[in-house]
Amino acid sequence: MENVFEGIQVTKRKSLREAVYESLRKSILHGKLKPGQRLIEETFAHQAGISRTPVREAFYKLERDDLVVRRTTGGFVVRPFTREDVEEILGIRCALESYAAYLATPHMTPDRIVALGNKVDESEKALKGKDLDKLIQLHTDFHNLLYKSAKSKKLLQMINDYSDYFYRYRVALLRGNRDIEYVPEDHRRMLKAMKKKSPRVVERLVRNHLEKTKQILLKSIDEGTIIP
Repeated sequence: MENVFEGIQVTKRKSLREAVYESLRKSILHGKLKPGQRLIEETFAHQAGISRTPVREAFYKLERDDLVVRRTTGGFVVRPFTREDVEEILGIRCALESYAAYLATPHMTPDRIVALGNKVDESEKALKGKDLDKLIQLHTDFHNLLYKSAKSKKLLQMINDYSDYFYRYRVALLRGNRDIEYVPEDHRRMLKAMKKKSPRVVERLVRNHLEKTKQILLKSIDEGTIIP
């Protein structure tokens, strides 16, 4: 198993338990630890050169985060992707994100449009260059900038509460599927509507975009290709 604790850092502000938790969480979100993969305390403790206690405590915290699930025979596995989860999470994301886009559109200044457009330009280059790590980061940056432009603290907090779920599916989509050219194309359509100050059009475009994403993820689950 690949070592997930490379570069682990313990500081005065970050305990060993927190450092272990953050390393495991990051590895799950980035697909380094795969959906359905069994998590073995002894293996991770050996990798990090520590006792099993901080690893076990990290598992419990990850379980509360809904990133790992307990096995009936004992131990934990990375939470698998299921059709039910995709339907639920993408439904929540659609409701929150389309509303965020609707709210953001009237606040879109020329500078913000340019900033979002630059993210799309860079995303297209990353996609052509097959730089998936950069593509994922740029995609995340685009959405975060859109969320903040909505100027709604409560909505932003709700989105942040689901950010881990959204990120896992984003990684699964961008790493696991070749037919993702629609992503920057859809973003350009959204930007065009934002320039025209058409919030209802933007809202509809976001809903259509996320429906495509949901269908691709559901198809990937059915075909057994969802693992990033």
